[in-house]
Amino acid sequence: MNGDTFAPPPPYYPTANTTLSHRRGDPHGRASINSLPLHLVHRILLLTLDRRATPSRFWSDPEEERVRRIWGLFRGLRGVNRVFWLVATSILRAMYLETFLSLIQRGFSSDPFPYDSSHLAEADQSDSTEDGRASTRSVYDGRARETAVFDRFIAIKVGEELRKVESELSEEGEGEREIFTRLQPAARIEDLLLTLPPNLIIPHPNPNVPPRPTLPLPQTHLSITLTPTWAQLYLHSSAVTTSKRGSKELVVEVRRTGTLEGTTKRIEEGLDDIQRRLVEWGGRVG
Repeated sequence: MNGDTFAPPPPYYPTANTTLSHRRGDPHGRASINSLPLHLVHRILLLTLDRRATPSRFWSDPEEERVRRIWGLFRGLRGVNRVFWLVATSILRAMYLETFLSLIQRGFSSDPFPYDSSHLAEADQSDSTEDGRASTRSVYDGRARETAVFDRFIAIKVGEELRKVESELSEEGEGEREIFTRLQPAARIEDLLLTLPPNLIIPHPNPNVPPRPTLPLPQTHLSITLTPTWAQLYLHSSAVTTSKRGSKELVVEVRRTGTLEGTTKRIEEGLDDIQRRLVEWGGRVG
C-alpha cells in the first residue's frame, strides 16, 4: 500500500489531566518545568551525568568530567526547585549507598531509609492540595536521623572527589572518620528509639505542650551522645532536626554494648528504671 494513502493522525486534544498539570506549573496555564512528571525529571537529571547522551567538548579527562558532572548535580541542579532537589538527592543516594554501607563499623547495623523520607509522591501532588503546605514544606522534614548522616557523607565524598581531580596534592579530611565513629552510630540509635514501647518514647510531642522532663519522651526532641564507654540520652527544648536545638538536659546515661541494638536496649532499661523510680532523672545505669 502506498504511504500517501494513509489517513492523517487524529487531532490532539489536551486531556483534563494535562490541563491540570499545566495549571500546576503556571497560574496562567502555561507549561513549565514544574509541571513535568517525576519520571521525566529523573531521566533528564540522569542524562546530565551521561557523557554519551550529553557530550561536552570542553573536557578531555573522563574522570574529571565524571566528577564535575556529579558536582553539578549536587551543587547546581538541586537548587532549581523542590522537585529537582528531591530527584537529584535520590540519584546521589543511589550512587553512594553501597560505599556508605561498606564503611559501617564491624558489628554495627545501618538503615539509612527506615521510613519514607524522600516525599517524592508528596512532591508530585503537592500543588494539588488546597493550601499548598506540602510544596512549601522543608525538603529536610521527615528525614530519619541516619538519612541525614548519609546525606552528609554524600556531601563530603562529592567534595573530596572534586578536590582530588583539581589537585593531586589534595588530602582527605577527618569528616568521613567522624561520621562512622560518632555520627552514624548515634543517629542509628536515635532512629531505634522509635522501636521502644510508647510508655517510654513517642514519635511526636503534643504541639501545644513543650517537652517536659517526664515520660514518655518525644523522639523528635531526643539526641544521643556517644563516648567510647557510655551512651547519653539528652532531651532538647526544640526539635533536634531544626537549626536551633535550644537547651538540653541529660535524661539517662548507660554503658554501651557491642551492638547499637544492645545499647538501645540498655536505654530502654534505663528509662524503665526511671519510670519505676529506681534511677533518678539524669542518672547513670551501669
